[in-house]
Formats: sequence, structure tokens, C-alpha cells
Amino acid sequence: MCIIIAKYFPNIGWAGAKNRDRKYTPTLDFIIEDVGDVERCMMHDQVTGYKEGINSYGVSILNTSLDIESDESEVEKGIAKTSPDGKFISEALLQKNPLDAVKILVKRKLVGCTIVFNKDDLYLLEASDQDGTKPYDYVVKKIGKNKSIARTNHGIYLDWAGFQRNTKNKEEKLDRISSESRLLQAQKVVENAKKPIDLVNGMCQVNVNNDQLNIMRTSTEKNKYRTTSQQLCVPKQYTLYCRPVSSSLQFNFWELNKPNRNTWVEILSNRELWKYRRKHQPFDAIQMKDVNNES
Repeated sequence: MCIIIAKYFPNIGWAGAKNRDRKYTPTLDFIIEDVGDVERCMMHDQVTGYKEGINSYGVSILNTSLDIESDESEVEKGIAKTSPDGKFISEALLQKNPLDAVKILVKRKLVGCTIVFNKDDLYLLEASDQDGTKPYDYVVKKIGKNKSIARTNHGIYLDWAGFQRNTKNKEEKLDRISSESRLLQAQKVVENAKKPIDLVNGMCQVNVNNDQLNIMRTSTEKNKYRTTSQQLCVPKQYTLYCRPVSSSLQFNFWELNKPNRNTWVEILSNRELWKYRRKHQPFDAIQMKDVNNES
């Protein structure tokens, strides 16, 4: 239940950001490693093994789910295991250009909405097997520099994928409403962003009274999704920014900042989150009318 957005900025190139929403409290660390002549820098969830990030060629990968089932149920049962998605993404981060990375992800049948980019090119991969109930299907689009990208947890190219409204499952319908609400807000954030940091700072907003409809979810209720971290990849800077939000974070500062590093990690504070919570400017009521009537 995450959000990804991306935009091309003059003199900087593509940058992409993510709000990562979970029901558990992750323990995050960072993996920076050299494999051949590629250095990859990844955010790593110690609970599930999930990974994503950037490499020394500027190739960056961020993903959001289109599967109704998730590793949340395994975490709740205490049987979480190494994330296959994290394994596929880390393999793709050994590639030197975005298109070759996309080919790896398709070969491995990665599901979800995934942005794969460097400073010059961005590809959007939308793929699903709807929790194994359908054959694996995917669409890959190269996105023009005059366009921006926002995706949540329902399919756009594959409209049958992800959460659906036309269902008797009340919980899924509410999740779809949440996905639509958060997509509207994400689109507004990415359209208004003037520089890469605006992507993650904009997704700190609390716009509506229902926490599950917000782009930044801060619920403390049990079994409710909340935003546990934000990631921002800026290929021109070879930098992965991370705002832990409500995650435990473990890192060795020296290991992340050795002088021979080709990729970098920057830790962001929660200052923007608290600023938006104090202001609490309501989102456009007209845009939100349809989703609120369904909640």
C-alpha cells in the first residue's frame, strides 16, 4: 500500500520518490555493495528482506504493490521471509541502464507499478498476476520528459489489477477508495514540485480527516496502514534519500560515507511532516467528493 511519483527537472533530470506504507514497524538499514563494476545502494527492510534503491550508473528502482495479498499477513503470523521482490530489484540494480533493468524485472515476473530510471530516461512497468489468479501480464512505457508519474495500488494500464471497486469485499473496496484518494493527492504533489526534495516533502501532507485516505498516513491503530518511510532517488546525485518517518533505522555512518563511494545515502528529518500536520490545509473538496461519498 505505497505511492510512487516521478518527475523530470531541468538541469537535474529524473527523480523519483515513494511513500512506503506498512501495518508493522520496519527495521531499516542500507546495503551498499560492489558487484563487478557496479555499486548498488539499497534501502533494506530487515523484517521482510525487501530492497530498492540506486546504483553507481544512476539506475534507480521504486515499486508499489498491485497485489491484494501482501507480506503483511506473513509478518502478522511471524513467518515473514525474504522478499522475492527485493531479490528481483537488487538483481536489476546490477544493470547499467534502465531498459536492461526493466528486462530483468519482466523476466523475473515482478508485479506492481515500478519506475526504473536514470537522469535521462524513465520507464514505467505495470505488471500483475492478481495474486496468482491470472497469467502474468505487463505493460512497459517509456515516459516523456514533459510528463510526470504517480501510481498507488490499482492498475491504470491493467485496469483489472490491484484493488477493485466492483467487489463484494468491503475491505477491498475501502482499499480501492484509499488508493484513488492517495493517487489524486500524489498527482497534485508531483505537478507542483519544483525540485526533487519537493516530491518527498509534498507527500508529507495531511489533507483529509480520514487517515487512510491521506497521502501521508499517520495512524497508530492496530492493523491500519501508516507511512513508515519515504525514499527519494536522484540519479544525477547518485543519492538515495530516506526519511524513516516511523521506522527503526540502523546504519553505520562511516560505512555509508567512505571516500571511495560512488553512491550516497542522506537521512531526512520529520520536520516537513510535523509542519504539514500543524497547518492541515484541507484538500480540494470537489476533487475528493466522489471518493468520500463511497467511504
